[in-house]
Amino acid sequence: MKKFLAIFAVCFAVSGVYAAEMIPDERTNWGEKIVLYLPNRIVDALDMFSVTIGVGPVVEARLMGTRLADIGAGYSAGTYKLYKDFNRQYGIGVEDGWYWSFVVIGEEEYALREGSLLVDKYVESRRGIPTLDMRVYDYFTGPRDFWAIGGSLGLIIDAGVYIHPVEWADFVLGFLMIDIREDDFTFDSFER
Repeated sequence: MKKFLAIFAVCFAVSGVYAAEMIPDERTNWGEKIVLYLPNRIVDALDMFSVTIGVGPVVEARLMGTRLADIGAGYSAGTYKLYKDFNRQYGIGVEDGWYWSFVVIGEEEYALREGSLLVDKYVESRRGIPTLDMRVYDYFTGPRDFWAIGGSLGLIIDAGVYIHPVEWADFVLGFLMIDIREDDFTFDSFER
């Protein structure tokens, strides 16, 4: 539990770097924030974790305390998965490829090649240490969370559960109407 709290504190501190630009100011539409307050808190609560369930030719075991403390290996030759994932990805997709990692080093040739509308397709080809400047780990739009903590296990049937510490910080700060992830709904979100 102490390690989890330490990792959460680090992620909370990192999120503070972004908060300076996202604190409400004189241009803030307070009526909009008040009307959408409850829906945004509910969605922020759902963002704090992700779950994937799949079936297909897969074998994997992974335990991750952020991408910098990732231990595991996996191979998939076309696993069909259901997603409730990072950056509000909901739907179905097909993953294939392989990876291995031992703490900060590893290799990966992995892809989500097909997917429904709300699932971001990507290909990750990496050797060495993962870095935040990779498109898949983009803070606002990337399909994978660099700071995720959790794990996955699979042999024909695959499941993964992860929590997202930066999303936890966004949820807590949301009660003060501070949106560090810049993902709160606005009235413009509902326009065609």
